[in-house]
Amino acid sequence: MKYSFTLAVFLLVTTVHAVTIEEINDKPSSREKNFLIWQYLRQDINATQASEAFYQVDTVNERFLFDYAKKSDEAEIRYTAECMQKISTDLMNIQEDDCLYLALSPIKAQHLQSYERELIATRLGERFGDVQWLRTMNHNSHFSPFSDAASSLKLFLISGVQYRAEHFNHTIDNEILGQLTTLKGFNHFVYLSATEQKLDKVQESLSNVSGGVYDSQTHFYLGINALKFKRPDNALFHLREARLKALSPMERDKTIFWLYRITQEETLLKELAESLDINMYTLWAKEKLSMETENYFTTLPTPDKGGFKGDNPFEWNLLHKELMETPPEKLYEIVERYDGEDSLAVQAYMIERVYQPYIHNFTMPYDQYMTTLSTDKKAMLYALMRQETRMIPGLISRSFALGLMQIMPFNVDSISKIHPMKVTSYYDMFNPQYGIAYSIEHMKHIEATLYNPVLMAYAYNGGIGFTKRLLLSGGYFNVGEHEPFMSMELVGNAESREYGKRVLANYVIYKKILGESVSIAAIFDSLTQPSLSDYFRAEELKKSLVLNQSE
Repeated sequence: MKYSFTLAVFLLVTTVHAVTIEEINDKPSSREKNFLIWQYLRQDINATQASEAFYQVDTVNERFLFDYAKKSDEAEIRYTAECMQKISTDLMNIQEDDCLYLALSPIKAQHLQSYERELIATRLGERFGDVQWLRTMNHNSHFSPFSDAASSLKLFLISGVQYRAEHFNHTIDNEILGQLTTLKGFNHFVYLSATEQKLDKVQESLSNVSGGVYDSQTHFYLGINALKFKRPDNALFHLREARLKALSPMERDKTIFWLYRITQEETLLKELAESLDINMYTLWAKEKLSMETENYFTTLPTPDKGGFKGDNPFEWNLLHKELMETPPEKLYEIVERYDGEDSLAVQAYMIERVYQPYIHNFTMPYDQYMTTLSTDKKAMLYALMRQETRMIPGLISRSFALGLMQIMPFNVDSISKIHPMKVTSYYDMFNPQYGIAYSIEHMKHIEATLYNPVLMAYAYNGGIGFTKRLLLSGGYFNVGEHEPFMSMELVGNAESREYGKRVLANYVIYKKILGESVSIAAIFDSLTQPSLSDYFRAEELKKSLVLNQSE
């Protein structure tokens, strides 16, 4: 559950557990230690204590800098944080040049008048870094014969979604397009253009790109974009190139899937169905050819004794480092050290690594905490869990999502207020019983408005608000020749897009394991039917129908 992190997160109020500086000093540099420091900086501590903790952060970002500045007595730190947090209306009133540079950003600058941007560019020059993009912002036309392609491309890449839609969405002639293909940043330009709904004119221009040598992702999005604009010739070229350069089994399978959709060649469908990776593309192909997926395991012969649970973040971090440094053929030596019933999740994680990408882990180590769930909800919970943590409970994400189900601290706070299982500290979330219970509570809000596992996965990862905006934008999951697959490839939030695909595959397998097989084709079909997939579009359709009847 990795919503965008907000600095408005409040520390869980607890009298039972507070982080001490001794705990922090005792731990090695790691994400887990950063989490301790993050909590500590929000406690009632003095400047000296804050300084001792802050300077142990291995990678300082805005989150830590701003929190530390609130406690610090270091003038430079407080000055830097204060400058960085200036808003757009403050910019022209900032007296110090270095502070102005710290405050400046494309998102803030877009709210200035043209002459104000020019004044700032002149004032700062190149003393602190590049600000020439301010002058590029003042041009009336980008990606045209009258603009510098390199400057326009740089501005495109550093500006926000809304600014790109307002200032860059126009037809690009083939000569300028040819210049762009030679520039550093073209790959990212293609990706952003193809996945931002409001850049339709740029997308149409990109559909003319034929040939070229790019990485797999760029070829893939050029191919999907060309197909969207009825250019199957260009689509085939780019998808074939993407297939040759694919870096993972799923990326390869994705390109084969789309090549099959264009050509309808049975050899491609058969190749896809015979892939050993388990993903939504291979499951769809297997279903179409009535083939079973069998290359996974659901349990292990663990002795009925204790074991290593993987629920201590620091202990798991040490073991994980050892696993990553150990060749697959020697992992069994480590597996034997962690034998026991409680070690099922850890052992399954290791064994999957031994046999990847041929055999896959679909174990269910936490059934005892799901006795009240229906089979369908249990399958969905395991599908999410498998994608979030591979069933390892002691994980902390970069954004400090916690435990088995990767629940963000602010969600822990809000759920704890209403749930009978109160947490005494965030470390309770590394207990699978708490992680699962809190996830079940959180899922109630998602299940009330979203009925398709893909959309539920989007909401769990990116938030219900994100998913609602996506659905009500009108640009996704409509009836069409290549839907809902085209929409699933072009969702703008990259993390949620890929997360939804993987959770869907997990869900289909877990449904089968639990004795309720489900058709993946039917799940895809329901995405284009609002009444079957989500409350938001269904309500909009009802309102539209009532309005039409009243006119």
